[in-house]
Formats: sequence, C-alpha cells, structure tokens
Amino acid sequence: MHPHRLQQLVTSVPDNIDADQRARLLAHVQASDRCRVRAERVREELDEALDGAGTADRAVDLASELDGLERVQERMDKGLCGLVDELTSTPRLVRYDDGVPV
Repeated sequence: MHPHRLQQLVTSVPDNIDADQRARLLAHVQASDRCRVRAERVREELDEALDGAGTADRAVDLASELDGLERVQERMDKGLCGLVDELTSTPRLVRYDDGVPV
C-alpha cells in the first residue's frame, strides 16, 4: 500500500483506542510498509538481472520472490483495512421484537 494511503488509514482511526488496539494497528502498518519496501527492492534487483546483470536463474528466483511478496502485500493490506474498519466502526444496536437494545 502506498505510504500516503497508509497514513490516511491511520489518521482515520480515533485517538481514543486502547493501547492494545494501537499496538495491533502499528504492527499491521509496519508489516504492510515493510512488505512494500521489500517488494520494491526485489523489483529493482529483478530489473537489473533482466538487463543482463545477473543469471537467468537469479532472475527466476527474484521473480518468484516478487510474486510471493505481492501476494503477501495484498493479504497484509486487506488485514490492515479490516482492522481499521473494526477500530473506526461504531457498535450497532441489536434490537429484538420488543424494541429493547441488547
């Protein structure tokens, strides 16, 4: 996820969340950003290998690693968005037939 989008998500979370929730949010943000940075590095290395600076085996290894990182990035971003939704949503009242909230 782009760093600007990460920042938008973080700022959308209320300041009044507890320390455990804040720690979970920070862990998700750091993992997502770290995955993005690693994917960028591997993408650059792959480009160099395909420009003739490496062997074909190295290029295949890098392409495989990049594929895995891109898949993990999607999973990390989805988890982060889910957590942000959880932290920013207001609890809904459940009403039964008698109209009394639970």
